[in-house]
Amino acid sequence: MWWLNWIVGFVVQIILLPFARMNPWMGMIVISLLTALLMLFIYKKTSNQAGIKQAKDRIKAYILEMRLFQNDFKTLLATQKDLFLANARYLAYNFKPLLVMIVPIFLLLAQMNLWFGYRSPQPGETFLLKVRFIKAMEVDKLNLDLEAPLGVVVDSPVLRIIDENEADWRLKIEGETSQPLVISVNGERYLKEISTARNSLSRISTVRIKKNLWQELLYPGEKPLPADSCIQKIELVYPEQRLVFLGIKFQWLVAYFLLSIIFGITLKGWFRVEI
Repeated sequence: MWWLNWIVGFVVQIILLPFARMNPWMGMIVISLLTALLMLFIYKKTSNQAGIKQAKDRIKAYILEMRLFQNDFKTLLATQKDLFLANARYLAYNFKPLLVMIVPIFLLLAQMNLWFGYRSPQPGETFLLKVRFIKAMEVDKLNLDLEAPLGVVVDSPVLRIIDENEADWRLKIEGETSQPLVISVNGERYLKEISTARNSLSRISTVRIKKNLWQELLYPGEKPLPADSCIQKIELVYPEQRLVFLGIKFQWLVAYFLLSIIFGITLKGWFRVEI
């Protein structure tokens, strides 16, 4: 799974890197446009375009028929039945392309969350490092140590949360760094990326997880921890990022879907795609 995440991540990085120092909306608009084009292509190639057009025409005809014969109960009832069947047929025609599209969209969303989901802490800001251990480990008996790179200060002693099998540290940013955090557990060393980037748009991995197919799909930012690792998850609690437009703050996922839908509806006629 790591190689697939790496390929998708590399493509997304190539697309978004030119917009690193621009307003994040620029990168969001471009990737939403490309998504719309990709989805239109997939939809056209995997759907029954003739069947969809016919189903839509029948739906329109039945709606018109219901208006014309609204006082004829028997005809109205039969038309409602035909309308229901036409809608069911239309939905069936959409099932295959939607099933095909869900895989690339899911992979893309996981990567986009690395770019738009969070921002790097500013100098002087504090944030948490959370290390969740597997159930077999007793966190109160572990020998724990944390090494922070230059530019990052460990601002508190380790806090062991027994019920959660978790150890937390509070960190503080003092400057930029490109080096990782090093977590030592009974002498075993584990690395975690830390971002202090000042770009308006940068790739930020908040979570590193133990090797697991589903978890790797959700958190593709870093190579997973070994399958035999005593750590389940390492997480940095960064501030969430919002896209601001006319004073309104948008969660990136909302902005992405709105833009993709707008571009898709606008361009479907140009590419002769029946949706």
